[in-house]
Amino acid sequence: MSQTEGLLDQRVKIVLRRFHPETPREIVRGIITQVDESGVRVSGRIFQEFPNESGSAVEERPVEPTNKTYWIPFNSIRISEIIPTKSISEREDTEVQRRKPLRPQEVSRRSALE
Repeated sequence: MSQTEGLLDQRVKIVLRRFHPETPREIVRGIITQVDESGVRVSGRIFQEFPNESGSAVEERPVEPTNKTYWIPFNSIRISEIIPTKSISEREDTEVQRRKPLRPQEVSRRSALE
């Protein structure tokens, strides 16, 4: 078994690299469905950081209301995290997944993955 085969079916949070400091941070949350030598395929959603209602902090909000499948090359990944079952990270992921999607006018730009 290769090192990457253990990633299949894992729930993950992947922070993508930014190409410009002023662009919002993009995060993919979902399940890894395929792995090869150049990247991973994730069934999930893209999130962007957006100021919360009070404007005092930023929070992740989904860009779209439904899951899609995204191909993510390893060189596009800044940080990744496997989300263990029954962990604090899983509770946080569930909370983030339930947030209301951004309206089209709130999305800073289309994702680099589309």
